[in-house]
Amino acid sequence: MVLAIAKVLAYRAASGVLRVSFSRPRILVTAFLSANFAIAPGIGKGKAIMIQSSSLANKPFFRRRSTWVAVVLVLGSAGALFAYRADMTATAQAATEAKKTDKPVTLEFAAGDVATVNIQAIERTVAISGSLTPLTQSLVKSTVPGQVKKVLVREGQTVKVGDIVAEIDTTDLRARLDAAQADHEERRSRLTIAARNRDTNQALLKQNFISQNAYDQTQSTYQGSDAAVRWADAQVRMATKAMNDAVVRSPIAGVVAKRMVNGGERITPDAPIVNIVDLTRLELEASIPASDVPSVVLGQSVRFRVDGFGERQFEGKVERINPVAEPGSRAIKLFVAVPNPDNSLKGGMFAEGVVALSQTVASPVIPFSAVFEEAGQSYVFSIEDGKLAKRAVSVGQKDEVSGLVAVKSGLNEGVSVVRIRMTGLKVGAPAMLKTPTPTVKNDGVSPAPTGEKKS
Repeated sequence: MVLAIAKVLAYRAASGVLRVSFSRPRILVTAFLSANFAIAPGIGKGKAIMIQSSSLANKPFFRRRSTWVAVVLVLGSAGALFAYRADMTATAQAATEAKKTDKPVTLEFAAGDVATVNIQAIERTVAISGSLTPLTQSLVKSTVPGQVKKVLVREGQTVKVGDIVAEIDTTDLRARLDAAQADHEERRSRLTIAARNRDTNQALLKQNFISQNAYDQTQSTYQGSDAAVRWADAQVRMATKAMNDAVVRSPIAGVVAKRMVNGGERITPDAPIVNIVDLTRLELEASIPASDVPSVVLGQSVRFRVDGFGERQFEGKVERINPVAEPGSRAIKLFVAVPNPDNSLKGGMFAEGVVALSQTVASPVIPFSAVFEEAGQSYVFSIEDGKLAKRAVSVGQKDEVSGLVAVKSGLNEGVSVVRIRMTGLKVGAPAMLKTPTPTVKNDGVSPAPTGEKKS
């Protein structure tokens, strides 16, 4: 209670003058406080505490009491100043101690957030992308007209060379073959008669029984009959072939990519029936800048990835280079031969990869994601002695496939660098690798440490 009153008096004193009025006449008691007592704002050297009394002070009794009141107020004000000063000092000390005990937060990085500098060679590459197409494919068509009797294959079905894919009704074709054979027999008979007449006239000509003109006429008849027989032979062969072509067979080994007709449909010659592709050999058609063409040669290695296969990497070789640039992009087309023995790749898939142009000397490499840029200077954050450090680096060749970049200077093998993009990283901040959490089995029991037995 007394301390509270003292604090009130101290703050009143801070305004410059402390007054207590009893009325006239005034009794002024002034106490100048030294600067050492100026704890509260506004209390300083030259500030006065004033006590005023009333006319009752003319009486001896009240004069003595006024004096005592003034003394008490002065002493109370001084005590209030000491109390205020002690209170403020304790508050400042507590704040200082709190700052001393406030420790910085330790950054914990998972294993995937940090990369270790390794020594290896980086390839100079050029990025490519394009679609895969089967190197060999066949659009099987009908060579004869007629009604489709049945189609024996469907999309996705594997076929071998000579497998039947469709059959066409042969009723009309059989009739044409029969007619051709009958005509052939008739013409063969006429040839036989013409040959006999020619031989007879030849003997008569030798005996001068006929003229040369008569013999020449029989010879001409024979030659005409012989030509007619040969024409009839061709008609028979054509009719026979048409009969054979009514059974449509696969010309290549592969997979049926598309079926165009169904049983019961009537088709004309040259009508497409099925499309068959050979997936064992594919071709990647891609474009590269014209400036990189001088570095590309036939047989150069190509590595690429395809959507849906994760990190699986496929390989091929440059087989052809287009001699003419594309009109719009001024790029040059490359054709890459891609072996596909297991038929895992399909035609039309989109591929992204690189052509390996050359290989650099082995040097320190880090993930490109670990490199930061500031004012044209590359740098990385490394973890050294349990703290974050900032290192300026000079980077070189980048491998587009692996995402690695060569470091010319600034890093040595074995240094751990932060490979993820994070904001607010500060040099000197405590940092550590997070300890992996033990795997919990289905029974809720963690695996025992190495060398210990489970009870």
